[in-house]
This record gives sequence, C-alpha cells and structure tokens, in this order.
Amino acid sequence: MKNIAFWLKFSVFNFFLVAVLGVLMRYKIAYSLPIVDQKHVQEAHSHFAFYGWITLIIYVLIIRYLHGIISEQQLKKYHTLLIVNAVSAYAMIPSFIYNGYYWLSIAASTAALLTSFVFFFFLIRDLKGKQNISKPWFLGGLFFAVISSVGVFGLSYMMSTGNMTQNLYLSSTYYYLHFQYNGFFIFSCIGLLLHSLKEIGAEVTEKENKMIFWLMFVGCLIGFGLSVLWMKMPLWIFIAIILATIAQTLGAAKLYLVLKRNWAKLVLNFSALQRFVLMYVGFAFFAKIMLQLGSTIPALSQFAFGFRNVVIAYLHLILLMCVSVFLINQILATNVFKMTKPVILGLKLLLLGIFLNEAFLGLMGVFSITYVAIPFAAQILLVVSLLMMFALLLIFFNLKKKTL
Repeated sequence: MKNIAFWLKFSVFNFFLVAVLGVLMRYKIAYSLPIVDQKHVQEAHSHFAFYGWITLIIYVLIIRYLHGIISEQQLKKYHTLLIVNAVSAYAMIPSFIYNGYYWLSIAASTAALLTSFVFFFFLIRDLKGKQNISKPWFLGGLFFAVISSVGVFGLSYMMSTGNMTQNLYLSSTYYYLHFQYNGFFIFSCIGLLLHSLKEIGAEVTEKENKMIFWLMFVGCLIGFGLSVLWMKMPLWIFIAIILATIAQTLGAAKLYLVLKRNWAKLVLNFSALQRFVLMYVGFAFFAKIMLQLGSTIPALSQFAFGFRNVVIAYLHLILLMCVSVFLINQILATNVFKMTKPVILGLKLLLLGIFLNEAFLGLMGVFSITYVAIPFAAQILLVVSLLMMFALLLIFFNLKKKTL
C-alpha cells in the first residue's frame, strides 16, 4: 500500500480523538459541563473507538499483510473500504454528540457495519486457495464482526418500535460487544501476532495453529453465554458455557507455549521495549482469560454485572490494555516510522496511563463491593485520561516516515 504511512498515522490520530472524548466525559463527571449530554458523548466515544480507531487500524494492517499475497489491482477495493469506514466513523462523532441514536447516527453506524460485511466477502474471495498461518484468524475475526451485527439490528428494531425489555436490551448490547472485542478484535490481533512471528522465522506448525484457532473459536462462539449468565437458563446450556470457557483457556495456554518456545527468536528480532509491550499485553490477556473463568461462578458473575465500575474496568482491560496497546505496537513495528526518543517517551507514557487507568478502575470495582467511594476518584481518572491523551499527541506529532 503506497499510502501506508498516511493510514497508520491517521489511525493514531483517531486514537487521540478517542482519548479527547474520554477526557470530555471524565471532565463532565468531575466538574459541571451542562452543554454536553454525557450519554451522547459516551455513545460517540464508544462507536468511534470501535470503528474510527480499532476497526480502521485492523483493516490497514490486514491490507498490509495482503500486500504481496494479492496484486496491487486487487488491493484497490480495500482502499475504498478504508475511506467508507473512516467517513462513517467521523460522521458518528457529531451525530451521536448532537442527539444520540437517531437517523444520522444509525445510518453512519450501519454504513461502518456493512463495510465489515464487504471486507469479509472480499477477503474470503481473495484468500481462496491460499494457505497462510494468519488466514483463519483474520477470517474468523471478520466472521465475528459480521455476526455481531445481529445485536445492533436487534437494538435498532427495539428503538424504532418502542418494544423494549431490559433483558432483551442488555443481551443485544452484550451480544454485539462480545463478538466485537472477544471475537473480531482479539482474533485479528492473534492473526497479526502470528504473522509477526512467521516473519522472524518462529516455528508454529499448521496442526497447533488449527488446534489453538478452533479452541478459541468455539470458546468465543459459545462464550457469549458468559455475558448473559444473569438470565435463567437450563443446566445443559450452563455446562456448555463452562466447557467453552475451558476450551478458550486451553487455546490461550497453547498460544503462550508457542511464544515461550520462540522467545529466543523474539529476543533477537524485537527490541527490549517491544518485548516489554508484548508481556504487558500478555498480562492483560491472561487477566481477561482468568476473569472469564472466574465469571462461570454464579456469585462472581452477579458481582461483575451488578457493579458498573467492574464492567467498565473489564471493557478497558480488553480494549485499552490488551487490544489498543498491541495495535499501537504493531504500528511502530511496521518500521515505516523512525523510533525517535519522543515516540518512545510517548509510548511509555501511554503504557503508564493505561495501566493507572486500569488499576484505578479495578480498585473502584473492588471498593464498590462494600459501597465505599474513593475520594477524588473523578479527578484522578480525569488526570489519568489527560496523561493518555498527551501521550498519544506526543506519538502522533513525532511519527516521521523513514526515508528510503
């Protein structure tokens, strides 16, 4: 892709905009800002984070992976999809802030969602007959992106007809979120990780790749049940959910063993900071898997879904500490940009900010068990948000393309 540098840098800028919306939300919690509707900003923040940042950069990195596998002519249609996705994502910010869910914001969201359908169709067609270690992960991820739309269409139907129940609303929301972050985002990241390993000559056999993929795939597919454990369900469905969670845990353990076996090659080819980021993301992924296992215990599940701070901490654990940090690292690992001191400082500050954000949200979740409020919590979270925003701005302004 000739304009790879533009799309990579543009994605970082979009991540910065996500942080700006996050700061706006946390400012309104800490101080008064009557002109802003918190719920509307939250909707703009979450939708732009999904489509303007994470989905966009995954598309860009998949297109980069396709370079050399398919012709330049075949790649052009993907470039068009990037533009459609970016325009749709940018339309979401003012439309959601203005009036939340209404015809314009729904149209922008639908356009971005349908783009994933087309991307999936093109990828299936272009990778047909081609064997590659990352292929099942990218296709699997996009499959989950496509089926997540059922949740969105369900929500749209309920809002348009006014026929809404609390259980149906929550289950539709969790359905969409689950297949986006546990499916599309995580599977795409694993595909990118395995592609990076292949490029440095790491050993991953086709057999173990298939085994890890299917354990994770089945685990994710049935694992949606973890999001709706508060609903009454037959015992056999509950057992199936537990088995699926165990399957995903085994898949994650096997992936860890692959990394452990190839660590010597990683040491030779990855910088110390890159390896640290990999361990940082690995820790977040490990925490996610352990929390999933723990949520199969009914008492813990009720606690998790009963406290808003716990849900927010879990979402940030996956979307920020795991997925976003991994994707920022992938951008820097493309070797398109110079790794200058300001960029490295920005990355370090971002890692610190995200860790503090997660640690504090987790602490608030634990304290909420006894209904104890942490003093100046809103102000502390605002400062942490400002740190993350500043770190991303520092990275963005210092991303200089390498000269050939």
